[in-house]
Amino acid sequence: MKPPAFLMAAALGVISTPAFAAGGDPRWWVAPGQTDSYAWVGLSVFFLAILLVVHLYARFERYTERKSIGTPLRTTIPVMLSVALAYELMPALSHFSNLLPAALILTAIARDFMLWWRPSDEEAVK
Repeated sequence: MKPPAFLMAAALGVISTPAFAAGGDPRWWVAPGQTDSYAWVGLSVFFLAILLVVHLYARFERYTERKSIGTPLRTTIPVMLSVALAYELMPALSHFSNLLPAALILTAIARDFMLWWRPSDEEAVK
């Protein structure tokens, strides 16, 4: 008696593909020297997904900058979004010290405090 998982796989056609039945190569296999179009499509989709994430973060950051004018955290929120984007796109950053993002966020908080403390200085620059 065959196990139920094997029967289900055979019923769905996972095991009974023509290439598997004939003993040939699977459809996704590419011979040496030939172009792998699936890999190029996959890489293109991967880079477009990264571009979409960066674009959405940039739009949201610009939105938060516009909406946070006059609030005490107008610089801190976009900096925190940038740090979050860096950690999301480059997971290897999690192995580094937390001092770098903490220093960035504290610097943004200090700038926000100075802008809140003396709002006329910002208006004079513009």
